[in-house]
Amino acid sequence: MTTTVKTRYGTFNGFVDEKGVKTWLGIPFAQSPVGNLRWQAPQPLKASDKTFDAKKFGNDPMQSSMKLGNLADMLESQNIQSEDCLTLNIWKKSEKNNLPVMVWIYGGGFVCGSGNEPIYTKTDFMLSNDIIFVTINYRLNVFGFMNFAEIDKNFEDSGYLGIKDQIAALKWIHENIAEFGGNPENITVFGESAGSMSTFFLTIAPKEKNLFQKVIPQSGAVGFYRTPEDSTKVAKNFMEFCGAKTVGDLMKKSAVELQKFYAEFISTREMNVADFYPTCDGKFLPKNPFKALKDGAARGIKILTGTTSDEWRAFLLANENLFELMRKDPQDISPIFSRETKYNNEEIYKKWLKNRPDTEDTYGDFVTQLDWRVGQELAAEYQSAFDDVYYYLFTQQPSPPLEYLGAFHALDLSYTFNVPYLEPNPNQKLVKVIQASWAAFAATGNPDNEFIPHWKKYSAENRQTMELNSKGCVLHKDLNTENLNALRYVYED
Repeated sequence: MTTTVKTRYGTFNGFVDEKGVKTWLGIPFAQSPVGNLRWQAPQPLKASDKTFDAKKFGNDPMQSSMKLGNLADMLESQNIQSEDCLTLNIWKKSEKNNLPVMVWIYGGGFVCGSGNEPIYTKTDFMLSNDIIFVTINYRLNVFGFMNFAEIDKNFEDSGYLGIKDQIAALKWIHENIAEFGGNPENITVFGESAGSMSTFFLTIAPKEKNLFQKVIPQSGAVGFYRTPEDSTKVAKNFMEFCGAKTVGDLMKKSAVELQKFYAEFISTREMNVADFYPTCDGKFLPKNPFKALKDGAARGIKILTGTTSDEWRAFLLANENLFELMRKDPQDISPIFSRETKYNNEEIYKKWLKNRPDTEDTYGDFVTQLDWRVGQELAAEYQSAFDDVYYYLFTQQPSPPLEYLGAFHALDLSYTFNVPYLEPNPNQKLVKVIQASWAAFAATGNPDNEFIPHWKKYSAENRQTMELNSKGCVLHKDLNTENLNALRYVYED
């Protein structure tokens, strides 16, 4: 059955799936960033009276796979890849109008992923909640986060094009979502990993007012960025690797050629995960994102945020010697040490260690605290001075054979979307709790719901953290305050 919506950018013919969910796929939200628009900010569409088929996904962004041991196949893109990738997808189950809108931004380290992935596009979330759900695409890796600005002034936005793509998508959604039954004044942006970092960056980036009112960043704050100096070095290294003397030389190469060079380039930089973080140059993204949050750059935006308890342990699947590598060369992996800091890795670690045993697992706990948990909680603290903030810690343990990893990075996605992703059998009780909390927050700005009726706000004076676990969701005060106080100086000094 066809479902049709008319907008100023055309009429879109979607379909109703077997569960009764109205679906529109592959809707363009900006001009194709190809030809002379490669490495340029997204350009708005022109008004159109054309009719478009919106029954299949658009192209995925150009990328190379991110492998996590035997779980690699789960992360492989199954769709056609192209530079022409700036599309979004919309789902609606409820017959109501003026519904809360939830916009998902995928993760993948700013180098891989897609809003078309089956992880996100199953319709379970919409079946249980009166919302409109949207996924978007944005440019990645060398196409979306390669900073050529210091090499050629004609490409001044190239170090954060992916974030600008996200803003372009939000502008389209704000302008058109009412035609699909959504409330343009009640939009929540949420995402995990690079999607979480993106939601935080969106709160402090210059943009039109009221594009969104709430965010749910899951695992990743604004500490994951590059300085212009560091990202320029990566760009120069890539150009040398490609045999290009100018950015113009790269412009002459096809997208497939650039993708091939990119795949070969990253294979020479094993575990150097920070290469394509967004560039914070002070022109678009603030030079010090944490200071921007502390100074109120995200004023007026409500936040529900948190992490898993054992974030970094996920990457042991890619390299079982991860923590040994991090301790030896932390600047290649850790977002904190990927930038210059006045403190030495060992100095910070030994100061934090105190009476703990100096083991590989202990070092793993340390870097998870430093890079993930403390950064996320510090961002929550800063924002709590300006608007409502709710905080969580996901502690659900994975099923065998991954139980040794603890509540690792991205494990929570199986529960957010109720899919057998990194957890083959997500506990349905916890799925309902998380989905109900997220949907309640999107609707009202408060996550209280039938399963968690009293989720207290987080603040510097009252650090309330909701532990999310199938054995029971419990509100803790000062759950991680000792680590926060022991390590915050690394961010603030």
